[in-house]
Amino acid sequence: MTDVRLATAADLPGLAAVEASGDTLFETVFDEVHWPPPPSGKERAAEPGFLLVTGEPVVGFAHVLELGGGWHLEQLVVDPAHGRRGLGTSLVDGVCREVTLRGGREVTLRTFADVPWNAPFYERQGFVELEAEPDWMAPLRAAEERIGLTRLGRRIAMVRTSAPLV
Repeated sequence: MTDVRLATAADLPGLAAVEASGDTLFETVFDEVHWPPPPSGKERAAEPGFLLVTGEPVVGFAHVLELGGGWHLEQLVVDPAHGRRGLGTSLVDGVCREVTLRGGREVTLRTFADVPWNAPFYERQGFVELEAEPDWMAPLRAAEERIGLTRLGRRIAMVRTSAPLV
């Protein structure tokens, strides 16, 4: 397993660059990608929840928010130069372990249904599509519409029990 750890203050300055590099992958599946630049690591760290990172310097991270009384994987990204090495899987497993340690029972997320490294990846990690989205996700859906994600493809909500897969 790859080293996954809670982010430190020293990790925060590099997170936006990692996310921006990961965002370039979307240019391979969508004609036009116009969304805002990623938030800074400091902005992410100020939100309720936690950040996990992998690599020194950081080459991937997971940002989990405490929302609606539960845990929501807001962002998972690995720099494409370090992709296909199991880092995303290690981050997902780390997220589920950390949520369990914090008393949580499940992790939710929102993602593109048909992008190979989105819903199909999460399905392989044990996530299943939610038949009915919880009401607390309404602001997340509205934010996706505001920045144009819904024009690019079908978005879905998914959930996984937080215990790591064995």
